[in-house]
Amino acid sequence: MTNVLPISTSAINVTEVAIVQGGFGRDFMVSSDRGVVHATIAFSCLVLPEPGDRVLLNNNNKENHILAIIERPNGQDMTLKFPANVGLEAKAGNINLVTNENLLLTSANKTQIVSSELAVTTVKANIKATELSVSGEKVLSQWREVNSVSEAFNFVADRFVQRVKNSFKSVEGVDQINSKNYVQNVAETASIRSKNAVITARKDMKIDGERIHMG
Repeated sequence: MTNVLPISTSAINVTEVAIVQGGFGRDFMVSSDRGVVHATIAFSCLVLPEPGDRVLLNNNNKENHILAIIERPNGQDMTLKFPANVGLEAKAGNINLVTNENLLLTSANKTQIVSSELAVTTVKANIKATELSVSGEKVLSQWREVNSVSEAFNFVADRFVQRVKNSFKSVEGVDQINSKNYVQNVAETASIRSKNAVITARKDMKIDGERIHMG
């Protein structure tokens, strides 16, 4: 029996119940039957302890670890705290986040969504950005009413087609059109009223009508 080693009492782990007195980060002070001792959160304990929590404490005579939170008499709110990067993965199923109140996503640097299809359904949406960039192959938009306010609006396209039932435009300053050719087709009546009118043609100017009244 010379190969039998005696069991050291310092290696025995004792589990007990303690009350959290306070702490910061992953270090806490807890009180148990042994008195007030220092304890750190176990790696697998994701719920951040709060003062007053009854916790399950493991003691190996060298250090104390908070294994789990047994009871929170002061409330039911909780905070999940991770020491480093976290990944949620469900290769064979879905991940659902359901809440009856608010869902807040806060990121100090960057928030990125990558998906083959994105669907957003909401009653009201507010987007505030210093700079917004949108690119893609095709955009389909359907709105009952659109209101847009901008200090400057620049639009560049190879072809622009617009179809409306009625169009009303009010320009306080200058309304200028520069084009190679300009064609207007009016089915019934065309009316132009101004204080002063100037029509200049470098070559020919043609006015054709059944009756022409001038003066």
